[in-house]
Amino acid sequence: MIDRPTVLITRKIPINGIEILRSKYNVIINNKDRPLNRKELIKDVKGIDAILCVLQDKIDKEIMDIAGPNLKIISTFSTGYEHIDIESANIKGIRIGHTGNILTETTADLAFGLILCLGRRIVEADRFVRESKWKNGWCPDLMLGTDIHNKILGLIGFGKIGKAVAKRAMGFGMEIIYYKRNKQITDLDKNIKYKAKYCKLKELLSISDYIVIACSLNDDSYHLIDMENLKTMKKTAFLINISRGKIIKEMDLVFALRNKHLAGAALDVFEQEPIPKSNPLIRMKNVILLPHIGSSSYSTRSRMAEIAAANIINVLEGNDKKALLVQK
Repeated sequence: MIDRPTVLITRKIPINGIEILRSKYNVIINNKDRPLNRKELIKDVKGIDAILCVLQDKIDKEIMDIAGPNLKIISTFSTGYEHIDIESANIKGIRIGHTGNILTETTADLAFGLILCLGRRIVEADRFVRESKWKNGWCPDLMLGTDIHNKILGLIGFGKIGKAVAKRAMGFGMEIIYYKRNKQITDLDKNIKYKAKYCKLKELLSISDYIVIACSLNDDSYHLIDMENLKTMKKTAFLINISRGKIIKEMDLVFALRNKHLAGAALDVFEQEPIPKSNPLIRMKNVILLPHIGSSSYSTRSRMAEIAAANIINVLEGNDKKALLVQK
């Protein structure tokens, strides 16, 4: 009898993905409500054939070495894969799977929800009612906010998520501008349907009413939004980050918010996750803080589980072309 391959799943994922893998392989699952620490990961990874990991797992050369020669694929439950040592994986012939663009629309929904919450002070107003501060009924100057319709939306990054946010903004009659690192002439034609205009970063920051970060994290975007760029923003503008925390230099943002260089911010991602209790952002009233829930809908997370599992099956069964893989 041939031994079945073994798959390590580093966090509890939707059950459909687990059942797909259990139907074919031996499965080891971390059932704790937290990521595996380094010691636990090293212990569990020995001798396995595939890893299904999440963003918090640092899958580096040491982990690959300890896993041993049977490791064929690392499939991440995310669209990003910066937590995986791609170079070492390529040297070892290990394939890297990801979930592709399945989370695009769900993440764009959240981004626009945050725009609405910031502009119309929705979170603040809810808290005002719950804390029994609403004493005098309707009031002409109560919770005055900022309109969304006809305002300028600046998108940093104009890939699939950026375009999905732009599509939503069109329904509010917003003027849409964008900045992207690798602008091509053909972008001007492709983006006509979004009525989106390319701007240099400084110009975008200086004229936008709402700025959404929707670019990927790389060497160029790391700490892209620092003090110099934050000071360029209008004092009435809002910053929304639904991408990666390290694109913003967080302590610069704290300083900028305290000194009213911008009106407020909404963050779904942070430089350190979970955000520590000592982080000054927690005590600031002009910030909305979310626990990295950009793709957190039942249907999207379920589909992500299916894709992550299918990537493993396709690679282990020699059908690499059917898998969503990082290109070598």
